[in-house]
Amino acid sequence: MLDFINEKSKCTGCGACVSICPAGCISFAHDDEGFAYPKADSGCIDCRKCYDVCPVLDYSRLTETDFKQSCVAARHMDHSVWKKSSSGGAFSAICKAYCNDGDVIFGAKFEDLEVVHDCVYSPDEIGPFQKSKYVQSDLRDSYSKASSLLNSGRKVLFSGTPCQIAGLRNFLGREYDNLLCIDLICHGVGSPGVFREYIEYLQIRYASKMTSFFFRHQRARMGRFIDHMAKLEFENGTRIEDGSDLYYTGFLQCLFSRPSCGKCVFANLTRVGDITLGDFYNRYEVVPEAKGVENLSTVIVNTEKGKEVFGLLGYYMHVYPILTEDVVRAQARLREPPTMSERRQEFFDDLSLGVPVEQALRKHVAIGDPPGPIRSLWLCLPDRLRAGIKRRLRWIGKSQL
Repeated sequence: MLDFINEKSKCTGCGACVSICPAGCISFAHDDEGFAYPKADSGCIDCRKCYDVCPVLDYSRLTETDFKQSCVAARHMDHSVWKKSSSGGAFSAICKAYCNDGDVIFGAKFEDLEVVHDCVYSPDEIGPFQKSKYVQSDLRDSYSKASSLLNSGRKVLFSGTPCQIAGLRNFLGREYDNLLCIDLICHGVGSPGVFREYIEYLQIRYASKMTSFFFRHQRARMGRFIDHMAKLEFENGTRIEDGSDLYYTGFLQCLFSRPSCGKCVFANLTRVGDITLGDFYNRYEVVPEAKGVENLSTVIVNTEKGKEVFGLLGYYMHVYPILTEDVVRAQARLREPPTMSERRQEFFDDLSLGVPVEQALRKHVAIGDPPGPIRSLWLCLPDRLRAGIKRRLRWIGKSQL
């Protein structure tokens, strides 16, 4: 690793240093946990450009501190687009609002079940970028390609985690009128190495090559809308829907998140993107007027450029203004980094000793006690009914004060 990021908790793996190196002496190497870290060889000319672009060392200049942020909850008007999205379809709407055919859109996609960054040249081609992917993406040459396109005058939309967006903007070194950056409210990134081993296990278990893995499959069940469900598809026709998928559950518990995620400097309301996107929680409590609307997106406008694009979203989305404090209250990652699992080191120790990944996951994924009968009954109630009961109880409590 390079001297200024000699601790793994200080390196996000954004790749800005790899892309900026004029000598081409910096490359990525994967560690035993499956994460990529930069290393410099003997060709280093000590130009310190890698130091200058590291977003962990400096990203404060990337934010518009004098801009008053605004927030909305939103859902795409086109139900077919919403179905293809993890939240409310805001990414699709922004692509339509900002881009025309010929403009360039960067995002993360599956490529042979590896998560990589790539680009497309029309809003109609963003399908592979939709849906959440809880694995750190390989940016490959995305920064250099974006720079070349921007300098040629092409309009570019670039989406990614906050550290990736900060890395891009530091790499570019200046503002571009033809660039729109979208960052995500990020829970952290999972290990590509662990995910690769998990896919190999599943392919052996079901005796077939896996063709797709969806982390956020949307489904209604017993009057409740469920979107935290993994969906797996195989060449032999096998399809699995699993609400307790081991990898997905382990990711949510930060069992194999990148070390830097536990000390993320971007886990706050100071955003590096023009627009920030994320899930919207407590929708029935915060926006009760959104009756019949499931799975909203949170949209936070951070810059004047983002505000211009936001002004066009009403053509594509149902928009519900909300208070910034309501979003911060519901979104822990806008207040603090995620807490790493206490079992993280033991999990990776087991993997290093040759324990099969599924056994290590079953051993270390924390599974709580099953709910009692009253709790079970409560969880069976439709989401809107439970939200209405909560609002009624709060009203009764206030009236008795």
